[in-house]
Amino acid sequence: MSALRFGLIGLGALAIVGLFGSQIKTLENIKQDGATVLLDLRPADPRALMMGDFMALRYTQEISGSIPKDVPPSGQFVLSLDENKVGTFSRLSANKNLAANEICINYIRRKRGVTFGAPRYYFQNGTAETYENADYGIFKVAPSGRAILVGLANESFEEIQPPED
Repeated sequence: MSALRFGLIGLGALAIVGLFGSQIKTLENIKQDGATVLLDLRPADPRALMMGDFMALRYTQEISGSIPKDVPPSGQFVLSLDENKVGTFSRLSANKNLAANEICINYIRRKRGVTFGAPRYYFQNGTAETYENADYGIFKVAPSGRAILVGLANESFEEIQPPED
C-alpha cells in the first residue's frame, strides 16, 4: 500500500506541476503574440503600507464613463483603437464581427468600475516617482479577449522603463 500511496502522490504532484506549466505557457504566449492595447488611466495613489509600491488601475471617463450601468458582472467589451492603439469603449460584445480597428477584451465589473485584468501594477519599492505620471496601462490581449497587463506608458505612448540599479 505504501508504494501505491507514494505513486499516487507523485502522479498528483506531476499533474499540478503540469497544470502550472501549462498556465505559464499560455500567459507567455499572450505576452508575446497578443495584440497591444493602451488604456487611459486616472491618477491613483501608488503606495500601500502593507503591500509595497503599486499603482491602482482606474480608468478614465472615456472608458468607464461610457459603459452602461447595467452591464453583467463579467463579459466582453469591444474597444475601438486609435492610431496609437489607445482603446475606448465602443459596445458590449454580441458577436465576433469586428472592424479592423476594434478588439474584444474581457472585463470584470467591480464596485469602483471595471477592470481588464490586473487591478494593480506592482513595481520595486522606492521607484514610485518613476510611475507617478503614467497615463496608460499597456495590455497584451489574446484573440479570446484575455488581457495581461505588461507595463505602464507615459503621455507619449512610450513604455515607462524601471530605473536601473
